[in-house]
Amino acid sequence: MKSLLALTAAVTLSTFALADNSLSNSEKNSITHKEEEIRFVEEILKNEEMKRLHEEMTRYGMSEVGMEARRQMIGTEKGRAYHRALEKIEKNTAG
Repeated sequence: MKSLLALTAAVTLSTFALADNSLSNSEKNSITHKEEEIRFVEEILKNEEMKRLHEEMTRYGMSEVGMEARRQMIGTEKGRAYHRALEKIEKNTAG
């Protein structure tokens, strides 16, 4: 009975170790890349000026204030990056 229990434990542990090693380096790199991308997107979204402009843009829509915020936001690389980051976050949370 003890030998059966020891054999079962050994098989379980070796299967676990084999499953952990079965991930290829490319899969591990892919997971790491996704985590880095998420951190990068979150860092972009911390920009307070872009948050304010995006809020004005969405709140005031087609009014003069909203269009000015839209022009300022889309007219800069930071603004375009902020907008792409928002789209990426919305896409990730939608599914």
